[in-house]
Order: sequence, then C-alpha cells, then structure tokens
Amino acid sequence: MNDDQLDKLFAAARQEKPDTSRAEYGFETRLMARLRAQPEPWWTWAWRLMPGFAAVVVALAVWDFAAPGQDDWPALMDGGHSEQALVSYLTGE
Repeated sequence: MNDDQLDKLFAAARQEKPDTSRAEYGFETRLMARLRAQPEPWWTWAWRLMPGFAAVVVALAVWDFAAPGQDDWPALMDGGHSEQALVSYLTGE
C-alpha cells in the first residue's frame, strides 16, 4: 500500500462520524447509579480537606513566629507557675 492510498483511507476515516447515540442514552443516570453504588471511604474527605488543614497550620505558624513577646510559652506550660501567672501573661498585665 502506498502513501496516497493510506492518506485517502485516513481522510475517509476522519470524515466518518460514528453513531454514538445509543451509548449516550441514559449516560448520566448510569454514571450516578454507579457512583452511588460504590461507598466512599472516610479518608477521601480528609484528603480533600488537606489543603485547608495545611493553610491553617501555616497561618498558625506565621502567627506564632510573628507575635512579639511570646517566647516564654514553654516556661508557662511546664506546670511550675500558678494559674495567676498564666492569666497575667494572656491578658498582658
């Protein structure tokens, strides 16, 4: 088979439009029924929400490093101080 015959065959194949009307009938209904039949695992929601969780973590990290005068959090949390010291620290008095 030479190149001209092959080009004519490819051109004829490109011009031919397949009949897809039978496959299109009820496609949405079949697709939705199939999706409903397969239960979604719980971890897919966690995976979808991960960018939001990451944004919250980054925002908290920026807030922690940008806040002035909060270098003594570990000292307050070690249990050696009274509740009054924690209240005065948090209120800024």
